[in-house]
Amino acid sequence: MTDHPPDSLHVLSVLLHYPDEELFNRIDEIASVADHSRPAEIESAIQAFVNELNTHSLIQVQERYTAVFDIDPKTTMNMTYHAFGDNEKRAAALAHLQHNYEQAGWERITGELPDYLPMMLEFLSLCPHPEHTGPVWQCLQGMQPLVARLEKKAPVYAALLQPIVSMAAERGAWVDNGDHPQPENA
Repeated sequence: MTDHPPDSLHVLSVLLHYPDEELFNRIDEIASVADHSRPAEIESAIQAFVNELNTHSLIQVQERYTAVFDIDPKTTMNMTYHAFGDNEKRAAALAHLQHNYEQAGWERITGELPDYLPMMLEFLSLCPHPEHTGPVWQCLQGMQPLVARLEKKAPVYAALLQPIVSMAAERGAWVDNGDHPQPENA
């Protein structure tokens, strides 16, 4: 099994949230974590993103984020939308994710839906139990079309998501086969 430290997932979660002043204040800390991230694909994606942040103002980064993720449903951060659109199957998937979080003892503290990508990554970085992370990884298996759209619109975000696509494929295969990966160690 390839080791992907929870810290890397947490950093990806932070970088994929709406950018704010706190993010800009933590750029040096994030760059430091990037230097210790594995695999190299995550390290280089985080470093490229930090470089991007360093070359733009906060308002420019916020405008771009909004244009990319909030205005176009084809690039929404709500993962079940990419698999189901807006229908009953999506509602069932959202309910399943919420139930999974509750079973893990994890409470959402934002108003975001249970399939909001940064929140899912935060959950994966904190939850050590494969029986609870498996459904989240399965939900993330359908991210490749989002990454393909982002490669044209916002390549720096596509680079952040590509390692997650690889991890989701790896972990989703374990879940599909009934195997359980070992908990990740910090």
